[in-house]
Amino acid sequence: MTHIRSTGHTGRGRQTARGAAAGTVTGALVAAAALLSPGAAAAPAAPAPEVPPAVTATTLADGERLEVLPGGGVATQPGFRIVSQDGGPAGRYAYALSGDELTVLPTGRTGRTTPTRADLDPRSEQTGGRPGPSGRLAGPSSAPRGGTAGSAAAATYPVTFSVANSVQETGSLMRVWDSTTWQPYDVETEQFALRGTASLPPGNYFALTVYGSYDRPNYLLAKSFKVTSAAVKVTFDQAGAKETGIRTDDGSVTRTTAAVSASLPNGQIMGYAGGGRSQVFVTPFIASGSALHIHEVQGRKGASRQRPSPVRYDLSHTFERAVPADPVAKVRQADLAETELTVRGGGQYRSGFLQTVPNTPYGGVYLSSNVPVAGFLTEYVTPGLSFSRIAGYGTHTFQLPDRTLQQGVNRGESVGRAPYAPTGGKKYAASRLRDDLVLYGPFSFSDSDGAFGRDAGATQSYRLSTDGETVTEVTGKPAQSSVSLKLPPGRKTYELVRTVTRDGETPFSRLSDKLISEWGFTSGTTTTRTDLGLPDIGFRVSGLGLRNETGPTPSRVIATVNAPDGTPRLRGLEFSVDGGTTWTPIPVEGTSATAEGEVPVPQNTRYVSLRATGSDERTGTTVRQTVSRAFAGPAGVALPPRTAGATAVSGVTVNENKPLVLDGLAHGSSAVFPVEFTATDPSGIAGGSFLLYQGAYNKPDAVLADSTAHCRPVDATTSTCSGLVSLAPHTELGDNALAGVWKVAVAAHANDGQGVADQQEAGAFRMMRKAVLAAADAAPEPVTAGGDLTVTSRLTASDWTDEGYAAYAGQPVTLQFRQSGTTAWSDVRTVTSGADGSVTTTLRAWKNGDWRWAFAANPAATAASSAADYVEVK
Repeated sequence: MTHIRSTGHTGRGRQTARGAAAGTVTGALVAAAALLSPGAAAAPAAPAPEVPPAVTATTLADGERLEVLPGGGVATQPGFRIVSQDGGPAGRYAYALSGDELTVLPTGRTGRTTPTRADLDPRSEQTGGRPGPSGRLAGPSSAPRGGTAGSAAAATYPVTFSVANSVQETGSLMRVWDSTTWQPYDVETEQFALRGTASLPPGNYFALTVYGSYDRPNYLLAKSFKVTSAAVKVTFDQAGAKETGIRTDDGSVTRTTAAVSASLPNGQIMGYAGGGRSQVFVTPFIASGSALHIHEVQGRKGASRQRPSPVRYDLSHTFERAVPADPVAKVRQADLAETELTVRGGGQYRSGFLQTVPNTPYGGVYLSSNVPVAGFLTEYVTPGLSFSRIAGYGTHTFQLPDRTLQQGVNRGESVGRAPYAPTGGKKYAASRLRDDLVLYGPFSFSDSDGAFGRDAGATQSYRLSTDGETVTEVTGKPAQSSVSLKLPPGRKTYELVRTVTRDGETPFSRLSDKLISEWGFTSGTTTTRTDLGLPDIGFRVSGLGLRNETGPTPSRVIATVNAPDGTPRLRGLEFSVDGGTTWTPIPVEGTSATAEGEVPVPQNTRYVSLRATGSDERTGTTVRQTVSRAFAGPAGVALPPRTAGATAVSGVTVNENKPLVLDGLAHGSSAVFPVEFTATDPSGIAGGSFLLYQGAYNKPDAVLADSTAHCRPVDATTSTCSGLVSLAPHTELGDNALAGVWKVAVAAHANDGQGVADQQEAGAFRMMRKAVLAAADAAPEPVTAGGDLTVTSRLTASDWTDEGYAAYAGQPVTLQFRQSGTTAWSDVRTVTSGADGSVTTTLRAWKNGDWRWAFAANPAATAASSAADYVEVK
């Protein structure tokens, strides 16, 4: 998943996104792009209470989603993100920003690749007609595209663009600027071709083109030219491009992902961003006011999504004004800043993501890499430079505070520490204008270290009542969206209940499955927008492990009331070890905003829930906050299957019940296969999901395709549920040891909202490497009867760590013989393949015939047999 800070994503056709959004990405941004690791959501800065933003999203042709996040004022610029379908990394994108228009093109893909364009003008109307924050992106956006503002239309001449010395046919993004005024002009490009056309008036021009593909060479080429009074042909020369990047003295790491862009004197920018180990080539050029920017993330060689790198290099470099003939920056590990990040989780061990972007005057790109959950990450970072950061796993994301590290060893941090709960006072916005109550609290799942967080899959409901009677109710809204409630006129005392829920049975996130905030407040009709200043309560628990579970000693809980501009007081603190059926009080003394106490947790406890009450003594507003499953008990690491009602699942198949053989795929390429099952319930099936994993369900060795299934009704009670899994073995698996038997967990939910069937081992399938035996070689030939004959071969299997085939050591391989004039093969002897995959044996030869080697399939590799070698015996 890669997160975009000033660029977007493309689909079929021109699509424009405008309007309100879920917030703004922190940091100054001129223009940029990024790719968002799947399912990840940005944790934007808190909105002003009077303007609760909302997300403007465009679903793209390939199913990924472009989201536009408006700026929060003149100091912040609009942000963008791409959310992939399966939580994996999004593809590679070329992008260009001209004025307030962003153009993005996916590169190296099949199918249509028409650029998507998004309007970045942050002055558009937001949230129900209220004007949004002002401010514009850098660059001359006031002049119309393709001409000079206020001037008469000049005569134009056709200009054609092409790329010389290219060996690939792919789509490209091309842009051209007047190199005197830096007025931008569009270039119309051809589908799947490195060609384009424009119509330009006389003048001096500077052009850029960006193209490439995933894990293959990518190019950013520049060309200066002049238009006088005739048509012009402009040729970019790929052969003149030089490799760029950042290199360290640590030979154990390699590029994980990178973003390379050129900025122009007018502040506009063009480049690419994306995952993979691609080389990047640029044209050396000199232009006053321009620069080449490189942001590169590196990790251990051979790391993958299932085996995340324990080390992350986060490097940034800018070549000012001139792109040199050798545009490669070199850094030493000793000159970088070093720190450690602890990533805590709340469910299965699996990989998460960390996204970072340098905060620079010319903008930046969020780059995403896999990180261990729950585990530790050693970071080496360009010192003295501020970075914005987002971390998370699944649909749960956290925004870490911006960070600037100095050279040498720096203090470490933690992210993902439970309990996850709303916190931060003004981070929850509640305001009244006349008789409209507007509520906005997107950061429901912030961690206890202060990293604002949210779950993109969570929903919220509200119930507003007065004098014991319900005034209004709202249910099923996304937890990060704003909600408007109608109040009766006049001054009254109200009770407001907000409930945020998420599926706490998901394998990777089992904590904080329900958050309940209950407020009591008095409010009257207003003529100006008035902040109600509703308090909230934050919790912190000591002594939790990496999976947020308690140890053998009692844990201590700290609760703190946050009352914006008020006088907070904590009045009560309780805990429950039986899901909220019974509550045990923790003594609270005094009038402080904070209290703490000890929580003894029995060994058979799965989860501990917390509840606290407080007030704002200045306003009289009260609050009670409940966090269900605030942290895990000693038994909380195990997730039992769920069953309720008459719901049932059956008939699970993966890849149509055939072994999945992953072979012949280039690095970054994917295999696509189906998962299907049948679900039944008397009320019908509302939906389903599936999970592929290896090892134990509650502590798997690897996890894939935690996905929603599409359930199609067969009749009133039965549905066929299915989904497609896209798997790139080199980037998703990256470990040959993961070949073998995988298990399938499936779940189905009934239409009545009560029935559920959750089978953790509903099926199994084989994920296999293709085995290959080299042609048998028998010597000497011919051989004397009764003489020694040595027969050799080599056993290899498709390599998921790198491309090609790797030695398959320690495997039984059988030598077989077929006598001349017969058709049957006979086993002679079995030997074990060596460290290099070689097999060899020596025996006495008596008859003419063919010799070959045979390898029988095992759960991890296919069967194989070598080409035969005929030997004549004299």
